[in-house]
Amino acid sequence: MLRAVGEPRRIDRAIRRLQGALKGVPARAVRLTWRGGELVTTIHWARDDHFWWAFEPRAARESGPGKTTGARHALLLGHAAHPPTRRESITCEINLPLGGADRKVAGIIAADAEGMLYLAHSGRMGGARTGQRKAGFRDFLADGVWRPLVWPDGGESEALIVAPLDSPRLTRLLGQFVDSVRRYKSGEAPVARTGLCVEAAPVDSATAACDRRLVDGALHEELVKRGLFGGAADLFSLRGERPQPLFALVVDGRPEELALAVGALSLAQARGGRDVRTILIASAALLARDGAALQTLPFACVSFRWRGARAIFDGLDDALA
Repeated sequence: MLRAVGEPRRIDRAIRRLQGALKGVPARAVRLTWRGGELVTTIHWARDDHFWWAFEPRAARESGPGKTTGARHALLLGHAAHPPTRRESITCEINLPLGGADRKVAGIIAADAEGMLYLAHSGRMGGARTGQRKAGFRDFLADGVWRPLVWPDGGESEALIVAPLDSPRLTRLLGQFVDSVRRYKSGEAPVARTGLCVEAAPVDSATAACDRRLVDGALHEELVKRGLFGGAADLFSLRGERPQPLFALVVDGRPEELALAVGALSLAQARGGRDVRTILIASAALLARDGAALQTLPFACVSFRWRGARAIFDGLDDALA
């Protein structure tokens, strides 16, 4: 189970790591506006991921009669498909505590049993449209990477894992979070799950779960390009009489993850017979290690590798033929 980091020095180090890992083209003297305030600062535009970000300290302030919000770190985020202008609106703000178990802010630095650090969010979303609950974002992003979390004071809750701080795909994952918040606040419907992959079992690693969502999304885009889908309402309305492709993903190559994926595909193949085409998607590193054994399986194997933050598939056309 993940634990919320409460030590001030450890939080400071994590935030410095986050700032160093985030990429973007700087835009200076930009006026940022939000409900009830504005400021002029430098933002950084992540062009490929359609958002900008900025870190700003927040002093302690009164949040209501007899209540005070403590000083905190603020990660300001805005959706931006095009270069930022001199005036930008904030899409969301991830506030992180300076230390301790501060549930008044939604941002969390979390750590797993191996000491890996994650940027997480409580799911409470302020600044939503009239009628939207602060907790409504949890339902909107139900297919996100939600994990149980233990706080320094022993309390437990659930948190959305936005991104592992050491992931080379951190900027892409943060961009997906910003886009989800934008769609939620604008009243759009949740994006339906692709249904491309059989559900073997929950992935224990939050890092692997984040990568799994990226691979799944990239696979969906590649299949759309190939014209396999009959429409968005029914992803597997294939043209003609070709078998329905059904995939299983092996992201980090753990033996138990591979065993579950192989078992799930075997069961799907036994149930579907000639009506399905079962395909295993595995990392190139796993296929390089166990390729000979995997080639003996009764279904096709496709490898994926990372090009930047995007999954690239090798052998997909052959598997679908």
